[in-house]
Amino acid sequence: MMKRRNFLAAAAVSPAATLPALAQPAHPDWSKIPTRAASKIEVLYKTKHGQPNGLAIASTPGQMWVLDQGAGHWITLTNIKDGTTVREFQADVVGPSGLVQDGETMWITSTHNSLIVHCDLHGKTIAKYVTPGAGRIYEREDDPKPRSSPLKPAWPDMPRGIGPAQSGNVGNNTGKGLPPGQLPLDAEEGSGGTGAHAIMLDGDYLIYAGPPARQIFTINKKSWKVKATWPVPGNRTHGMSWGKTHDTIWSSDSNLNAFFRHDARTGVIHERVQLPDTSPVIHCAKLVGDDMYACDDMGWMWRFKI
Repeated sequence: MMKRRNFLAAAAVSPAATLPALAQPAHPDWSKIPTRAASKIEVLYKTKHGQPNGLAIASTPGQMWVLDQGAGHWITLTNIKDGTTVREFQADVVGPSGLVQDGETMWITSTHNSLIVHCDLHGKTIAKYVTPGAGRIYEREDDPKPRSSPLKPAWPDMPRGIGPAQSGNVGNNTGKGLPPGQLPLDAEEGSGGTGAHAIMLDGDYLIYAGPPARQIFTINKKSWKVKATWPVPGNRTHGMSWGKTHDTIWSSDSNLNAFFRHDARTGVIHERVQLPDTSPVIHCAKLVGDDMYACDDMGWMWRFKI
C-alpha cells in the first residue's frame, strides 16, 4: 500500500500519459450508472479567504493550493491537515475556478473572462489562452435546480464578489429585459459567457471541465488542439481529481450534488457517489489518500471518504 507521503508526492507530478479518447455514446443513458451514497461529511476548517473555488495538490507532500474566486484572486499554499498558510500570491484572472501545478508553473482557469492562464508559482503571467468550449451555460428542461450552500460564510465581514466580469453569463436571462434568450434586434454578438472550471495535468495534455459545453476536454498544451471531449450528466461540472491510480478520474457536479468515476481513457462513467441534500456545495475536489477534499465557496474546507 502506498504511504501517504508517497501518494501526495506522486499526485503532484504529471501521471503517465493516459491520453483520454472519446469512446462512449454522445448521449449516454445516465440513469443506468450504478449509484451509492457518500460516507459521512466532515467540515474541517475555514479557508484563508472567503470564496474558495479550486484545489491543486502541491509538489511538497502534505500541502495543497487553494484558489479563491474573490476579487483579490488569491492563490494560497496551505498545509492540508489544518489549512495553515505556507505562502500566497495573486494572479491575473477573473472569477477563477480551477488550477493545477505543472513543475515550476501553474495553469489556472479564469472562468469569467473565458481564459486559461499560464503563470509561474509567484503569479507572474507567462501566457493567456482561449478556452475551447467556452460560452453561455445553456439550460435544459430537465436540469436540476441550482444548489446554494447550507453553510454560513466563514468570514461574514469579508466582502464577497469576483471583481470585474461579464454580466448575464449563465442561463437564458440575457439581462436585457427581454423574454428568455432574446437579445435586442440591433445585437451583433451573443451575450456573455464563461469558461472552464476544474483543470488537471496529464503530461503534454490538460484536462478541464467545460460547463457551457457540458463536456470534459482534453487539450494539447503545446499545440492547443483538442484531443477528445466527454459528455457529462449535468450543467455544473466543477471539481475533478485523479483517482488513486491514473486509470480513474473523478468529476463532480455542483447541482447534481454528486461525484462520477470515469475511465481515464474513454471517459465512460462507471459509478456515481451521491451526496446528501444537506452537504456543502462542491466547488473543487482533490483526492488525498482515501479522502476527497472539497471547498464550499462560503469559505470552508470539507471532506468525505470516497
